[in-house]
Amino acid sequence: MTDEASETGGKSPRLTRRGVLALAGTSAIAGCSSIDSLGGGSKATINTYNLPDISRDEERESPVPPSVPVTITSGHFDATRERVRSLLATLPTPLGPEEIPNGHIRKHLTDAASDATQGLGDARTARTGLMALRSLRRARENARYAATGWGVVDRGLTAAPLRDEYNRTVSGARETRQEHEYVGADPVRAALVHARIEAGLERATDTDVRPREESALLSVAEWGETAEAAQVYLSDARHIRAQFTASLPPDAGSVRQPLTAAAKALLADIRDQQSTLAPEPNTDDRTPGWMVFDELRREAQSGISRLAYAIGPASAVVDANSQLARLRALDRIQTRREAEELARPSDAKTVRDIRQTAYDALTAALGSSSRSALARTVLVDAGHKVMAADRELTHHQGEIAASTLDRSVADYWYATALARSASAATQQTVQALEGD
Repeated sequence: MTDEASETGGKSPRLTRRGVLALAGTSAIAGCSSIDSLGGGSKATINTYNLPDISRDEERESPVPPSVPVTITSGHFDATRERVRSLLATLPTPLGPEEIPNGHIRKHLTDAASDATQGLGDARTARTGLMALRSLRRARENARYAATGWGVVDRGLTAAPLRDEYNRTVSGARETRQEHEYVGADPVRAALVHARIEAGLERATDTDVRPREESALLSVAEWGETAEAAQVYLSDARHIRAQFTASLPPDAGSVRQPLTAAAKALLADIRDQQSTLAPEPNTDDRTPGWMVFDELRREAQSGISRLAYAIGPASAVVDANSQLARLRALDRIQTRREAEELARPSDAKTVRDIRQTAYDALTAALGSSSRSALARTVLVDAGHKVMAADRELTHHQGEIAASTLDRSVADYWYATALARSASAATQQTVQALEGD
């Protein structure tokens, strides 16, 4: 799973961006055969032309998409799409200066309508049902924002009925949360599904509303967006719950007790491991090895508080699984630092190898875990690190100091360590859920 492409693949726009002509001239002046060793002296330099061929304009996605082990029905997707289309249909086409003279406000509404349309397309090509739900949720939010903004102009819509609508949805989400039953047959699958339900209901009741002071119209539009967001979070959570319940055998019972017991056991294990964390480095050398160690160590220290205040037992278990993986990843990085294996790369080939190793680790981890759905929750985060590192690489052009790539290198090492820790962490979590 890599975005690398052949450097001789005829990608002329990229060759121009990397400055091939400048490179050729510099190489001739330097009189050396390796373009990675330009610059001389004690500070290594790297020419970005030799880095992985990553499109700067391409929208980056995590190599491992999030998912939920429940089938989302086509009817649910269709209803959401129809909601988006019906909202967009209320807008005049095109929405021009005659309808909204203020260009700033008009741009906000037209951009939102465009984003809603794009969200419909993204949902059609989404790699998982959960990603499709997310794209459609954003589409609904944007469509409601645009439709509400036009409603202010067209019929004098105010924020009051939208606030009432939002408050009714919040009440419904709270009632759903209170009556929620933690049913299940397999505690691992149940933890993953119930964690998604918990998160959805939490978001339905915790939407942050900050109206724009610059425009009364946009403030009302934001209330429309907020009301729609709460509705879609609640609707999706209820649908996932209904689909999960329908998939269970008739004799499926409650899994609240094993979820709660596992969360407590894992929290205790994490506290024990946290008490023996490797000491903080005495010096801030700002090498990529130090950067990844420092980041993992800080996350290990702060993660315990998030677990203690988890929104529900299922979320506590899933979050604990991720925290266990990070603690193991920290141990891996510490071992590599002590073995002096995390030296800053001084040539492009080493950077390419580090990147490829991260991608290979993600692929191997997905295939090696016996409970890949649970391991995936860790690998999604690892994939986001790879995605961020790839994006960072596209920001550089020409000849650069090797240290310029420290952030990307640290993120690739982070992703590799986390991916290689996912299987063991998942095994520990499964044992806790099964009471072993």
